[in-house]
Amino acid sequence: MIAFLRGTVAGVEAEAVVLDVHGVGYKVNVTAACAANLSGMGNQEVSLHTHLIVREDDLQLYGFFSTDEINVFLLLLGVNGVGPRAALAVLSHLTPQGLAKAVTLDDMPALTGVPGVGKKIAQRIVLELKDKFKKLTVKLAETPAIPGEAAAADTLDDALAGLLALGYGAGEARDAVQRAMDSPLGKRAGVAELIKLALRILDKSK
Repeated sequence: MIAFLRGTVAGVEAEAVVLDVHGVGYKVNVTAACAANLSGMGNQEVSLHTHLIVREDDLQLYGFFSTDEINVFLLLLGVNGVGPRAALAVLSHLTPQGLAKAVTLDDMPALTGVPGVGKKIAQRIVLELKDKFKKLTVKLAETPAIPGEAAAADTLDDALAGLLALGYGAGEARDAVQRAMDSPLGKRAGVAELIKLALRILDKSK
């Protein structure tokens, strides 16, 4: 089992990244947010938690920045009718915290809004995962007081995860991301843009 990879970014696709690990290129399936984080980070070293899916004629690696993501991915794989591509699609549209909230509140629209997830699969996810989420350390996403606040929080968390994967400490990474988000350019920035702004701040602080 390949549980962890650390290597340099050799290429990024819509939902996959190629990591150069000591001269060997590993293609890893990732969420859309993870791919966005890694876009433009060629030849930089990153770390991913990975899970290997073995089939008769195929081997597929799935990678994630955080332990919350990979733990939830494995939970989703245990749901009847949910395969690895569907599980990855769920995590491309909902953070672990967002999924925990949707499952706990029986929020069917949030689940059926994921491409490929119909009403029956959404019902199975809620039925089979509600109790299991209680055993994880994934905290429920709070309902935002201002529209768009949750999306901004998700962007900040994804950018922070990107910096942590690059080897920065939690304190300096969070401070840089927050300063980047508070800047004029950062207020409307996506994840990749926010990471670039935070990296500039970190470079200036050296």
